[in-house]
Amino acid sequence: MAQVKQGANRTGGSGTTKSWFDQIASWKQDLICIGAMWILLLVLFNGIVFKDLIFSDSGDTAAHESWVAAMKHIQETEQTDALWIPYIFSGMPVSGALLFPKDVNSVQECIIFPISKVLFFGSKMFWMLMPFLFMGCTMYFFGRTLKFSPLISLFAALVMMLNPYAVGLPETGHGSKLIVLGYIPLLFLLTYTLMQRRSLLSLGLLSAAVGTTLLARHPQMALYGLMIIGLYTLYELIYDVRKSPGVAITKGGMFAVAVILGFAIYAYHALPTLEYAQYSIRGSGGEAGATGGLSYDYATNWSFHPFEMINLLIPSFFGFENPYYWGWMPFTNSTVYVGLVPLLLAGVAIAFRRTRFTWFLLGITVFFFFVSFGKHFSLVYDLLFNYLPYFNKLRIPVMILHVLPLTMGLLAAFGLSYILEFVRQAKAPDLEKWRKSLVKLVLVAGGILIIGMAFNNALFSMMPGGMFQKEGELGSLRQQYGGQASQALSQLKQARFDLLWKDYVKFTLLAGVAIGLLIAFLKRKMHESSFILALIVLTVIDLAIYDERYITPKPESASSQPFASDPTLARLREEARTTPFRVFDPSGQLDQENKLMFNLIESVDGYSPAKLKIYQEMRDSCFRTGNSNVFSMLNVKYLVSPRQAEDGSVHIVAQPMPAALPRAWFVDSIQVARSKQEVFATLNDATWNPRSTAILEKKIPVGMSSSIGATASITSHASRDIVINATTSSAALLVLSEIYYPAGWKAFIDGSETEIFKTNYILRSVVVPAGTHVVEFKFEPQSFQAGLTVTNAAWGGVATLILISLILVPGVRRKLGLKSVKSGDSEGGTQP
Repeated sequence: MAQVKQGANRTGGSGTTKSWFDQIASWKQDLICIGAMWILLLVLFNGIVFKDLIFSDSGDTAAHESWVAAMKHIQETEQTDALWIPYIFSGMPVSGALLFPKDVNSVQECIIFPISKVLFFGSKMFWMLMPFLFMGCTMYFFGRTLKFSPLISLFAALVMMLNPYAVGLPETGHGSKLIVLGYIPLLFLLTYTLMQRRSLLSLGLLSAAVGTTLLARHPQMALYGLMIIGLYTLYELIYDVRKSPGVAITKGGMFAVAVILGFAIYAYHALPTLEYAQYSIRGSGGEAGATGGLSYDYATNWSFHPFEMINLLIPSFFGFENPYYWGWMPFTNSTVYVGLVPLLLAGVAIAFRRTRFTWFLLGITVFFFFVSFGKHFSLVYDLLFNYLPYFNKLRIPVMILHVLPLTMGLLAAFGLSYILEFVRQAKAPDLEKWRKSLVKLVLVAGGILIIGMAFNNALFSMMPGGMFQKEGELGSLRQQYGGQASQALSQLKQARFDLLWKDYVKFTLLAGVAIGLLIAFLKRKMHESSFILALIVLTVIDLAIYDERYITPKPESASSQPFASDPTLARLREEARTTPFRVFDPSGQLDQENKLMFNLIESVDGYSPAKLKIYQEMRDSCFRTGNSNVFSMLNVKYLVSPRQAEDGSVHIVAQPMPAALPRAWFVDSIQVARSKQEVFATLNDATWNPRSTAILEKKIPVGMSSSIGATASITSHASRDIVINATTSSAALLVLSEIYYPAGWKAFIDGSETEIFKTNYILRSVVVPAGTHVVEFKFEPQSFQAGLTVTNAAWGGVATLILISLILVPGVRRKLGLKSVKSGDSEGGTQP
């Protein structure tokens, strides 16, 4: 296609005629487009909206529900903020699960959620439907800001709103990830607006959006959003620094202020999380000041192989959803797909609409792919992993492709606008030339499809033997099917090929219809609005085919199924009301969904992707070997596990552990270990007795003698406050079977603070002088209160900034009866 004049109108109608839509007011067109997105979501998620069903009963959903139940119980019974949860991994702070007792996400809770609840008729899952409508609306307004017509903007919005990679998130229980993804188009839009207008209002709104996004509790997805706007700002500054250094300084300064204010809003989450990160498995060191991250192999386990990019054309080429996926990742329940028509239109933009803005969209898209490749093409990923702060605490490189529909949707809009302009301005011979070329393309594609359908079975037999199976899959199937493994693999490979074939047929049909529409448009048989609307319908059908695979609504009772009452759990829960003790599930089934925590039973295990580093090391070294001494020191009173009865029902069995130590006891002696290896060598020594000997990592300041006759009884045991009456005839070491976490736990003897010693690698102890004393352990982390103060102050500052900015708007001043002020360079900048 010949290059079209850059300044050509992109909002036009259809040449000589206009549809009814083109003739109505612009604001009415906007309302119709937004309403269409809303109605589409109501239809797509009708079971969720109108039948009050839920998205998922997945393990992740159940695990989250357990955290919420535990926090609610603590807040109601103890009348205090739930900062420490004792029911999982023998205790850990709530910040380790990115949960916080106070909800400070003001914009989300006071504006976005209430409006969404009304729009989705009070559905229980309105908060998980909200991100789809929000990302659709913000993408739409992004298109309008870029001067696209309403229908082109709607097309870009639907690419983002209906992309299957996002629609698959609710089914797996990844609600916070979805919410943050929903805010990323807004971040990009407001950053673009700030770069173009450089107004205080844009600065204030961007600050609020950054804070809201960060407070939505998925730091990894939020980081991807910040990477987009950070790289875009850098791109703008590079363009401006030579021609307009003053403009570049202004843009950079305003963006920096917006981000700083946004992070200040995030302080209530950020300070406790950063504090905890030093001690978690994502901090590597497991102690204060640790700056490491995840191991490289663990972080890159879900790397997107470059060959899997073919899924952008044929989503089932490598399959998706177990057991049909046969790509390089361990497993996946979704597919990276933006739609065939958007992909083709993005190609048109790259070929014919290369502008300052589209070059950025192309560059950032290529960057996303390089990051997603992870260990398969590590040049870019390794630079970020080794040098970008906090990037080495993130995992699953393929996750960055969740933002692909954002850039591809905008590129597709540019491509579509180019086609409209080309048809408006091209001469009849040029149009006829392209029409003939497209007809030939349709005939070739149709011929390939017909030949393929005639020789379907032969095509499968011609495929290389390594296709349609994962590496080592035959060995795994042998463990499951024995001598029938080869037959099972053959059937699985055939099923995978059938999926691919169905998608290939869909691919050729969609391509044929899209090209047919373009041919009709080139012949001027359709006006512009009809052409765009036809492409929208085609794209919606394309994406909805995959979306429906992930929308499997379930009754609300399904979410409570993992927590169904059991007589054994009820008895243990009742016993825990009066006596502190812990349990251990050797099978891991109960802890995978945190079912024990949901029933308020303290467990030495559980599920969390960011547990304490020292505890993970203890699990790896001692739990897996069945170290009875370690279970004893952790106050494990029962081994619990699910058992299936003859009638098929499942019930819980609890086996008493008579060797369990109490929650607090005095020891006779101490052993100071010089290294971690020495600690675990002693812990795993069968002759070591935790009742008599404590393993410390530093010397205590006083001498010790036998603890014979010493007593310790817990008089009060709350999540954040443990009180012990202790009596000893001489100075002795009191061990408390609670997790060592120096970032907030303090110890007091008769009201005076005393030092806490790291004991047996994961526990705490204090030296108690001779006599009878009251020993108290309190969890009072300063990070929560400090963060809350900064967050509240930042919200106040941003709200004030936005209000002042609004007052400076001439229209607002006129309504308030104020004198107008001179406007600065508020509309400056460049267009895409």
